[in-house]
Amino acid sequence: MAYYFQPSLTGLLVQAVGTLLMAALCVALRRTLPQPALRYWSIGWLALCVSLQGLYVATFYPGLRFGGHLIYLLGEYIFGYLVVAGCIQFARDESPQRAAAWLLLPVTVWSVGLASLSDRNVNLLFALHTLLFPYLFFRAYRVLAAFQAPSQTKLGTSVMKIALMLLTIDYMHYAPIFGTATYKGLPVLNAYLTYAPLYDLIFQVTLMFGMVMAVTGRTRHEWETVNADLSRARERLETMSRTDQLTATLNRRAFSAVLGDRSRDGRPVKHGVIAVIDLDNLKALNDLYGHAAGDAALIALAAGLRSCVRSEDLLFRWGGDEFVLMLMNETQPGAESRLAVLEDRLRATPVPGSEAPVDLHASRGFALFDGLESLNAALLKADEAMYRQKRAG
Repeated sequence: MAYYFQPSLTGLLVQAVGTLLMAALCVALRRTLPQPALRYWSIGWLALCVSLQGLYVATFYPGLRFGGHLIYLLGEYIFGYLVVAGCIQFARDESPQRAAAWLLLPVTVWSVGLASLSDRNVNLLFALHTLLFPYLFFRAYRVLAAFQAPSQTKLGTSVMKIALMLLTIDYMHYAPIFGTATYKGLPVLNAYLTYAPLYDLIFQVTLMFGMVMAVTGRTRHEWETVNADLSRARERLETMSRTDQLTATLNRRAFSAVLGDRSRDGRPVKHGVIAVIDLDNLKALNDLYGHAAGDAALIALAAGLRSCVRSEDLLFRWGGDEFVLMLMNETQPGAESRLAVLEDRLRATPVPGSEAPVDLHASRGFALFDGLESLNAALLKADEAMYRQKRAG
């Protein structure tokens, strides 16, 4: 003699309402979070909700038992498959292949076969179903187990893996219980199975909770990545706007900005020497050998000046053939001594268009400054000193 259990009406309704709410949450999240995995999970939760309605119809309306069980079985298989598909999309960024749609045919045949058992032995239907159905949860678990989750999604992914393993164990343990309950009719087993929908709902809610955490974490990770890319792009643009492309020195536009940055980051400009350096006879060099030779001369001058500076000093191309060098915390004799080697660095400079190296020369002028307020006045003095040296030959 076979004994059949009847699930709790309250348990089925609570589980159905719970899955509907989870489906609604997925749909709402999908509207705000651009995560493709949510599309599969949303449809999956809706399929599970419909599946539970089929089980309700099959349980409490005997005349519709076959159709109700068929809806129940197909809905749960679709739910399980879409959980797997969503996990693959989430972990691998891959959409299910179109060939996977052919799986619906054998699944339908299997579901029809199981649903036909409902008039003879409904417990056998559940026992066979709960042997196959957990494989889908285990498959989704394996997908996530191989996923190297970013830190923002680790917690959500871990919760999903725990929920998927619990659902695998949960559904697998039903098979022997259904078999025993069928032929032994133990009241304790029947009572346990009556409230099975509530046990399932606990693990399903845990799974949904993990999904929400995972997709919000993924979105946060993507936003942080985009913001970091934008920040790097902005820094590159700022650097380009402050840098002379030919000599790779700071440009005139950077003068006020760089000094302002130094003041803000706790390194105020106190005192030092400002030097104005002008390459002599650049026009004659351009006329004789071409502009490529002039560019090479300017690059050589910038390289020579760069070899005279320390980490706290600032080098600007002020315009044309003129450079400005700020030597921080330096005296004028010290500045003149450091730039005295410049002539040696410019001697025998190779330039395009000339068969022999060219000896370059640069005029220099120096002035002391004491803080940002005196910079402009010091710059004018250094410029006048440079022109006096240039006129003196």
